[in-house]
Amino acid sequence: MRKFMRTRPGHTGHPGHNGQSGHPGHVGHSALIPHATIGHKTNGVTNGVGGGPRKDELSTLPRYWSSSEDEGVECADGADTLFMDRDFPAASSSLGDRRLASRTSWMRPHVCTHTRRSHGTDPIHPRYLANSLYSRTANRQEICPRPRFLGDAALDAGLAEEQLEDEPAELQAARWDVRPGPAGPAVALATAALSHTPRLLARVAPPHSFRTRYTGKFRFRFWVFGSWREVVIDDLLPTRGGVLLTARGGLVDDFTLPLLEKAYAKLQGSLASLRGCGAAQVLQDLTGAVVQSFSPPRQPRSLLLQVLHSAVPRSTLLVASTERGSTGLVPGRAYLVTGLARVRETGGEGALVRLLAAGGPAAWSGAWSRGSPEWRALPPADLDLLAGRLTHPGHFWMSFQEFARLFSRLELVHVGPDDWLLEPALHARRPWRAVLARRRWRRGYNAGGPPACTRTAHANPQFHVHVPRSDSGKCHVVVSVTQQYSPAGSADRLHGIGFAVYELPPGAPPPRAPRAPAALADLRALDVTHWSRAREVATFFTLPAGQYLVVPHTHRPHLETTFLLRILTDEHTDVWEVNDDNVIVRDVATEFLDEGCPLELPLPLQPEVQAAIAKTIGKRGVEEVDARALRSLLRRVWRRVLPARPSRALCGALVALGDPAAAGRLEAGALPALLARLALWRSAVLGAAPGCRAAVSAYCLRALLWACGVRASNKVLECLVLRFARGARLSPDACVLALARLHLAHERFRSLDNKVKSNPISLEEVGTSVRQYSYVVVDVFVSRVRVLKAYVCFCFRCCS
Repeated sequence: MRKFMRTRPGHTGHPGHNGQSGHPGHVGHSALIPHATIGHKTNGVTNGVGGGPRKDELSTLPRYWSSSEDEGVECADGADTLFMDRDFPAASSSLGDRRLASRTSWMRPHVCTHTRRSHGTDPIHPRYLANSLYSRTANRQEICPRPRFLGDAALDAGLAEEQLEDEPAELQAARWDVRPGPAGPAVALATAALSHTPRLLARVAPPHSFRTRYTGKFRFRFWVFGSWREVVIDDLLPTRGGVLLTARGGLVDDFTLPLLEKAYAKLQGSLASLRGCGAAQVLQDLTGAVVQSFSPPRQPRSLLLQVLHSAVPRSTLLVASTERGSTGLVPGRAYLVTGLARVRETGGEGALVRLLAAGGPAAWSGAWSRGSPEWRALPPADLDLLAGRLTHPGHFWMSFQEFARLFSRLELVHVGPDDWLLEPALHARRPWRAVLARRRWRRGYNAGGPPACTRTAHANPQFHVHVPRSDSGKCHVVVSVTQQYSPAGSADRLHGIGFAVYELPPGAPPPRAPRAPAALADLRALDVTHWSRAREVATFFTLPAGQYLVVPHTHRPHLETTFLLRILTDEHTDVWEVNDDNVIVRDVATEFLDEGCPLELPLPLQPEVQAAIAKTIGKRGVEEVDARALRSLLRRVWRRVLPARPSRALCGALVALGDPAAAGRLEAGALPALLARLALWRSAVLGAAPGCRAAVSAYCLRALLWACGVRASNKVLECLVLRFARGARLSPDACVLALARLHLAHERFRSLDNKVKSNPISLEEVGTSVRQYSYVVVDVFVSRVRVLKAYVCFCFRCCS
């Protein structure tokens, strides 16, 4: 189980991410971390808000992924040619819509938007003309004489970003007074919503400059399934008639939003594909947070108010938007919910919601706006209190009823503890504690489907959540399941996913192994989410002190995909995956040697089995048998001790069980104990399968191992399914072979453990080392075959 941990504050050694070296026009993200957080230390064990310096691959802190540094075309003759991106060219394929491609021109911010033929000399500098789509007979009118980018003042002045003063509120509001383009309002809305968390936004759009070390190359970062992916683009923007076809801000000379939307379009495949992106998806790609989406008009008023009360004091951004303009609200603009209040009205107490317009001043003219009758009717003390909380020009108050009626969407962006440390604007809020795990649903192992599938649902991954008693008496919990996805892929390729939350009985001991089908069905289900064919399914609720079980699932069994489980809590909780130990509880062979005859081997069958053994070794006085002789013996008595005819592989594995010297032979005196063990395995396999020749469901393999006196961890069980199952079933011979190999692994582990007492290793490490050694052998063999093939070809050419 991995946790959100704060990694090292500096990545200064990362190539290409330092303003002094690597790619020009880019500064490292180490400058984005406040000094106050660098000295923060925790023990790195509990799921607190901090962590040690170790690197977490699933952290929301920046991790770099990018294609080759040779992506696109750099200058061939030095500084006179600007970067051009061949992976996302200035062509109709990048637009994704033929209607957008007509009469569309691609140009850089320095290149003209209005052109006319001229008989004079071209005034455009060759540096800008080299990659433009205009001929040398074109005069230019620049989009602006000095194009700007967010954070370029730090690069131009040679300062670190924390040395700059905060942007004035009026300038910030003007910059993010966004105007969506033909691709839709999602990117513009999400970016404007992050304008009040500048550190989070700077992680997505690092500072660049059109003057200092300008090469036409811009880098952006987006969160894709647990890691940060870097997207490199050029600054060629689509225009039509001198007007940008991308979203743009209120400042004419600022190109942060147009270039960010182009980079996001490259991630999604084309500019037209952004029309299918919702604000929740874009917010998650820009922050890496757990994002929930609500429709306030469709929610019960009491539930919606409870959600607001729970989310506002915590590290959660609440982004509201409306589709219709009413009393000053602008469609497509982001409004942040920043506070709640209660006021005395004529009919009693009423709830007020404080909102912040992300871009532009507050234009709300409805009830509880400044100067409204409701505002003037307040007592002076209440009026001063409410007015004192309007600390930003974009702040305004609105009644809760109006909020629930007018806003069509509400996104809850639950920011993890890493980002809480990164963003000073969130330090006034209570941070979340986070636990996350990357797992995979695998057919035959843990792809059990929804709770309605009673035969297989118990095989789904199970995570235990222990909520201890606290002063508040309850714990706010966010559970999220995200399936693996491709940013440019179709939503039809996604599986329906969900999860169930069960309450364990009070006083029950924590589960040490996954629940059996009957035991899981007896638990009380607190919440079972409706499966959704979406990237992420999340729920926000409160839990009292107790023990709970979270079970992620797909909408039907046998569906395979990787998923990311994230659990956020505002109190200290203990979360772990329910797992079993690797141990042999009962060894029938040892019992046979101690007691003479196990109970599982019926007494009437003893003479027949003993006669077969005597026929094999009695006449000639054979002391050892090999795999061939053992197979000949088992063929005569297999109906008594095996569920199917013995195979050559099974006999070899059985010989290896009693052959620690790896001589390929089994002592004859060990045959009775071996047959007693096989008889127990046969009864267990026949109990798991409806008939002697029927296959066993792979989801019942753990129960089969329990019946044979063996307990296996989740990883070992997964390896057994991958090795011996075909689809979601195991043949009877495969079941016995799996048991033999598992017992052999335990024997080898005990032998190694006795030899290496000073440096103990686990059974899983033994299997991993053996598997890695096998991979090395295969790689060496393949490399030698390639060398031999090349030598033969060389000799053939020489002879010819």
